[in-house]
Amino acid sequence: MKKIVILLLSLTILFSSCGKKTDKSNSTNNKNKIVTVTFWHVMGGPLKKTLESIVDDFNLTHPGIKVVPISVGSYNALSQKLMASIIGRKPPVIAQVYESWTSQFLDAGAVVPVSDFIKDSLVGLDSSEIKDIFPIFIYDNTFEGKLVSMPFNKSVPAYYYNEDLLKKLGYEKFPTTWDSLRMLFQVATKDTNNDGYPDIWGTAYSVNMWLYECMLYQNGGRIFSEDGKKCLVGSQASIDALRYWADLIKRYKVAYLTTGFQNQDDFLSGRVLAVSGSTVSLPFMYQTNPSFNLRICPIPHGKTKRVIISGTNIVIFNGVSEAQKKAAWEFIKYFRSPSVQAKWSYGTNYVPIRKSSFKDSLMVKKFNKFPGLYETFMQIEYGDIEPKSPSWFVGRTILNRNGLEPVMRGNISPEEALKEAQFLINEEIKKD
Repeated sequence: MKKIVILLLSLTILFSSCGKKTDKSNSTNNKNKIVTVTFWHVMGGPLKKTLESIVDDFNLTHPGIKVVPISVGSYNALSQKLMASIIGRKPPVIAQVYESWTSQFLDAGAVVPVSDFIKDSLVGLDSSEIKDIFPIFIYDNTFEGKLVSMPFNKSVPAYYYNEDLLKKLGYEKFPTTWDSLRMLFQVATKDTNNDGYPDIWGTAYSVNMWLYECMLYQNGGRIFSEDGKKCLVGSQASIDALRYWADLIKRYKVAYLTTGFQNQDDFLSGRVLAVSGSTVSLPFMYQTNPSFNLRICPIPHGKTKRVIISGTNIVIFNGVSEAQKKAAWEFIKYFRSPSVQAKWSYGTNYVPIRKSSFKDSLMVKKFNKFPGLYETFMQIEYGDIEPKSPSWFVGRTILNRNGLEPVMRGNISPEEALKEAQFLINEEIKKD
């Protein structure tokens, strides 16, 4: 199926480019014309507001270019809309995309590597900027030896905890390892009215693919082999990670399963000691004005410190004028600048991609206001990424549906569920 999709995309781009004249009237050097850069994204609420503010600043300082941000709702909607736009020969100029999408679009010739716009170095950035960008972001956006995309909305996982309750239990700091975390949850879980059901719980969570991926990598496992040709989620490291997670509910009875963001609501009501989430959840957590001192911290680790970086990147599409591509690159350069990255992070709680952004006055102000946020952001130093393979687009759904869900919601063993998920994902890989 994927081969057919890529073939269709390739043919579409080939025929759409044949005989197409360059639209010189769209040149950024022509002061009488405005080059429009359409930007498809899924940001909403405060995230959208911050993005639009940055776009407005760019448009004001870059005469001749107008970036037009267009929200398309959800990531699923964005994926479908992008595919349809490419086949229909009407793609946006830029859009946010996941790595597995980028792999498919790159194979089809639908995107232009950003390294094509710079000639300073092998990865398309000068040496001083390379040193200022966290290495994981260079790795994340490099495909087949070329820098194809640029980081957009990147976040790291976090734990939010009730500091008052933590200290009442005799703890000065939140645990940093799996074992100590479980023991804290055991101490925290209490049935104060003796009705046989806890009034206070250690934690609560929904089936969270992101958290599981972090635990899997911390336990020494991987999702795919290095060459991307084999799924490895049936490994012992993977099984043990899932068993730890499921045991919090079934064996130790210090956690319960929720849906959506119910776990965060229960935490804010004081019913739960701590919950995992994203740094992007920070404003929501604090704006509810909980009755206790709320704190944020890095997630505890297993055998090693490792977290999966979540979020998308920006790509420039083929099928648009050269003037639009160059204008898009001007916006991407602007967006990745240290001061803009600081503004982006300040308004959204996404992680700045530049080390120097952490010293910006806006970020210093933020870190002073929210103790623990700096340390949580700095998990980026031991960050990792999900597989870039096109198979992971479907594989992620398979792992959640056939691997995690049955274990967390039923009585199937981690071994049985993950072996089944591994088999199905490997069958998907064969289709590439």
